[in-house]
Amino acid sequence: MNYLSIRFIPIFLTFLVFLPHAGTGQEDSGFAFDRNRRFINLPIEVRNNLAVVPLYINGAGPLYFILDTGVKTTILTEPIITHLLDLNIEETILLYGLGGEGTVQAALATGVEIRMRGITGRNMNLIIIPEDILSFSEIFGFPVYGIIGHDFFRHFPVEINYPTQTMRVYRDPDYRIRRRSTVVPIRLVDGKPYVESRIVGEAGDTLTTNLLIDLGASSPLYLNREYSFLSDRTIDGYLGKGISGNLLGKHGRVEKLEIGEAIAIHEPLAAYPDARFLTFHGQLIDWEGIIGGGIIKRFNVIIDYRSERLVLSRSQFYGEPFSAGMSGIEVMARGPDLRDFTIHYVRPGSPGYEAGLQSGDKILELNRTGRHYLNMESILDELSGKEGNYISMVVQRNEQIVRARFRLRQDI
Repeated sequence: MNYLSIRFIPIFLTFLVFLPHAGTGQEDSGFAFDRNRRFINLPIEVRNNLAVVPLYINGAGPLYFILDTGVKTTILTEPIITHLLDLNIEETILLYGLGGEGTVQAALATGVEIRMRGITGRNMNLIIIPEDILSFSEIFGFPVYGIIGHDFFRHFPVEINYPTQTMRVYRDPDYRIRRRSTVVPIRLVDGKPYVESRIVGEAGDTLTTNLLIDLGASSPLYLNREYSFLSDRTIDGYLGKGISGNLLGKHGRVEKLEIGEAIAIHEPLAAYPDARFLTFHGQLIDWEGIIGGGIIKRFNVIIDYRSERLVLSRSQFYGEPFSAGMSGIEVMARGPDLRDFTIHYVRPGSPGYEAGLQSGDKILELNRTGRHYLNMESILDELSGKEGNYISMVVQRNEQIVRARFRLRQDI
């Protein structure tokens, strides 16, 4: 690879990505329909409140990429496949990791073709993150190769139906707005959608602010740590993973989130990242918060950048209660076939912690189902079951076999 120049770009990677746009400089760049159609339906996969779509890069694929309204330039997070993509590397980019962990060198490819069924993006940019920095495949349990956001959403209104795991892409903003839908204006700032929101705390305190609508954030709500007064009680927790390591903070609950003038979400969970993860070279970042997939999936949503609006109608997930990791453990899929399920984090004081589970334990059996019959979806289903359900687990810790049993418990 011949690197022509070096640029510095700050980046914050957990399930969230904040990244300045790198333009292609070519007038004929961008996505367009391959044929004169009004809309195109595409399959998606939904896991952990995140949606991924299959696409092709320079003809190679299908490759699953996360739909993420919090990112501008498309990002490849699995560089192991770079040799298959016939990329033209123009320059290197130094990514600053939040939390004071220095920089990471990435590559910028230009002139890339990104194709979905019936839609092609030409002369696109692609940022390539080095190996072992961030793996979404570990979270999903199947290969997920990157993130796509503003590069795609700026061209079309996109309708996402989480229950049916489908996405409809409209060529123009002439779609029909269903009865009982709510239209919420958004404001695009640096290519990312913000919505006016009002948060009511458990003690009655209120906060009115603009929050980022981020499909690539799995939790319901993320707020600046200075707003933790909105939650009467918080617990320590794992919030995600970034290029600086694990993102830690507090989990709490607020009384109500109001989006626009007509949408009210009751008792959502809120995550408050530790302040040190929101600093850049020692300076606090001006960051209010995010409305994530844990709330967005409760609606059939049309994201329309061109008309600067969201169209929301309740989905079958709307009335589900918000539950905060009732086991207290986070599991990642490891190994060449992503079938080695390893406990990545254990929340102090949680049921999993009290049962003696530790970070690094490899799951051999969950509720009498052996590891060869498990997948990430079935593991998440068991660990997010009803409060009071018993969980039995057999794990390997170094050369030792450990058995654990506990009950799911809502700690907030």
